[in-house]
Amino acid sequence: MYRFIALFWDGTLDTSNRHASLIAEKIGAMIPGVEKVLSDPNAAIFYASDDHSVFDCVTEGPLVVLGKAFTKNFGDGVVPEPATFTERSADEICLSHGHTLVQEFWGRYVAFGKNPVKGNWFAMRDPTGEIPCHMITVDGLTVLFSNMEDILKLGLTRFSVNWSYLINALRLPFRDNGQTGFNEVIILDVAESQIIEDGKPVSRICNWDVMQMAYENPITDVEEAVRLARSTLLGCIGALAGQHSYIQLKLSGGLDSSIVLAGLLHAPSRPEIECIHHYDAGIGADEREFARMAVAGACASSGRSCELVEFERQPHCSLEEILDFPRTARLLYCSGHLLHRDVGMGSALNDVATRFTGVGGDAVFLRFKGNGGAIDYAWRHGINPGLLRVALETAQAGDSFYGVMKDAIRYGVQKKPLTVNKRWGSPCDWLRIDAEQSEFQPAWLRHGLDNGIALSPSKITHISRMVFPTNILDPFEGARGWHGVSPISAQPVVELFARIPLYILMADAEDRTIARRAFAGLLPEPILSRKVKCYLDDHAVAVTQHHREFIKDMLVDGILAEKGYINRRLAKSGIQGICPDNASQVLGVFGPQLNVEAWLRKWSSSCADVGLVRN
Repeated sequence: MYRFIALFWDGTLDTSNRHASLIAEKIGAMIPGVEKVLSDPNAAIFYASDDHSVFDCVTEGPLVVLGKAFTKNFGDGVVPEPATFTERSADEICLSHGHTLVQEFWGRYVAFGKNPVKGNWFAMRDPTGEIPCHMITVDGLTVLFSNMEDILKLGLTRFSVNWSYLINALRLPFRDNGQTGFNEVIILDVAESQIIEDGKPVSRICNWDVMQMAYENPITDVEEAVRLARSTLLGCIGALAGQHSYIQLKLSGGLDSSIVLAGLLHAPSRPEIECIHHYDAGIGADEREFARMAVAGACASSGRSCELVEFERQPHCSLEEILDFPRTARLLYCSGHLLHRDVGMGSALNDVATRFTGVGGDAVFLRFKGNGGAIDYAWRHGINPGLLRVALETAQAGDSFYGVMKDAIRYGVQKKPLTVNKRWGSPCDWLRIDAEQSEFQPAWLRHGLDNGIALSPSKITHISRMVFPTNILDPFEGARGWHGVSPISAQPVVELFARIPLYILMADAEDRTIARRAFAGLLPEPILSRKVKCYLDDHAVAVTQHHREFIKDMLVDGILAEKGYINRRLAKSGIQGICPDNASQVLGVFGPQLNVEAWLRKWSSSCADVGLVRN
C-alpha cells in the first residue's frame, strides 16, 4: 500500500482551519497506516508505505519528497546514490518551485515545498510521472492525492463522468491527454509544479527543459552516444536495483528486457534475480530460445547466475476479474494485466513485490523508424552532402530514396507541418466515435515552444513517446501483487536519448543502433542483432474466444452500447467472428473497450454510495 494525501488551505480563515482540521481527523481515522509527515498553519501532508525501498518519505524543513530520488552522478562503473537534502539545498528547491530538484536529481517521486520568500506552496511530479498525482479543490481546500478510493472515504464532493476523457481512451488508448475520468479531478502533468496560495491553485510551471537539452546540446558523435548510453543505463538500473535484495524481471528475450537483465546482473548491490518468461506455443510466438540465450550470455559476462522461470500463457485466464479492481480516477488497463498474469507459476520468489521490465525501450531506443532520421537531419543541417548519406540509410527502413528526400525537404528544410499517424491498430468497425479532438500538448512541450525551442516534428514525436507515464505505485491496489520498475524510462535515459538526433539513433541503417552497441560484450550477439519480435496475437485471440460470452455481455449489453458508442449488432457479430485471420480487432477489445466499460460499470454500480452524478 502506497499513498499520499496533501491538504492546503487559507490559515487566516477560521472556517478553512475548521474544515481542514475535520478532514485531517478523517484521514487519520479512515486511511489505514497513514501518518502525518508535515504540519503547517496552512498545509498538512499524509503518507503511507508498505515498502520504504520503493516509496519513502524524505523531509528537510518545508520540503517533502515522497518516493525515491537519486543524484545525477554517472560514469564508467558509477551508480548514482540516493539523494540527501541539506537545509540549503531544500531552500533552493523550494525557492525554484521544484526546478532545482529536476535539474540536479532524478527518480520517481512527488515533491511538496513551501517557498521561504513568497510563502506559497508547490506540488510537483517528477519527469517520469510514474507516481500519480491528482487534485481537487472544494470549499476553499485544495487536496492532492494518489488514490481515488481514499478521497471517496472522505466524502469531499460529488463527481461527474468526463466523457471526453473516455472517448479519447477508446480512440487512442495508452496516450496521456491530461485529463481524468471525472470533471472535478485534475491531474498534474510530468515535471509540472502546481503553485498554491492561500489554499487555492493559482498557476502551473514546467520545470523540465528536455527540449532545450535536445536543441542546445545534441550528441552527434556515435561513439560518444554509445559510451554515455552504456554508463547512463547501467547507472539507472544499478541505482534502482540497489533498493532491493530480490528482483523479478519480466524477460521476453527481446533487446530491451535483455538490456535490463544485463544491468541487473552487473549492479554493484548484487540482488538475487529471477527472470519470468511468458511464451506461447503458437507459430512464431515461442521465444524461449532467445530468453535462455539472454540469460546465458548476461550471466557469462557478469560472472553471476540467475533463475529463469518459463510460463506458458493460458487462454483461460480469469478475465472476469476485471470487474474486481478498485475504482480509480483514471483508467486501469486491467485486461492487459489479466491477459498476461502468471497465476500458478510456482516461482520460488513469487512473493517478491518488485518486478523490473523493459517497458519504454521501443520508444527510447527508437525501434520505429519511418523517414524521421532524414527529416531530423534536414531540419538541423539543411541540404548538404551528409543528407544524401542519411537519406540512403533511412530509405532502407522501407520507403524509397525519392520518398525519403521528398519528406526531408518538405518537413525538414521547408518545415511544413507534419501529421504523425496516431491510429491504434485497426479500429473495430462497431465503435461509434466522433471526429478526432484537438491534440493534447504536455507541459514540457508547451514549455519548450513558449521558449522558442524549434525541434523537428519527428524529434518531438520521439520525445513524446519516451515520456509515457506508467504507474509504479500499484494502481491495482494489490490485485497484481507487485509494482513495476521501468529503468529504460528513467529521467536521465530520456534526457540522454533526447539529445541524440534521430539520424544518429539510426546510424548505419540500423534501428536501436546506440542501445545495441552500448551493450556489446554484455549480451550475446544474436540478442544484440535481433530485428524481429514476436507478438501475442494468437494468445489474445485464444483468450477472446475462451471468454466470448463474457466479452459480449460487457460490450453488447454495456454502458458504452447504451450511450451509443458501440453498435450492438456489429459488436455481437464482430466478437463472434474473431479468429487468427482478423486478430487486429483484438487490440481494440483488450486495449480500450473492456477497460472503459469495466471502469464505467464499477462507478455506476456504486454511484449512490460515492456521490457520482449520472450524466
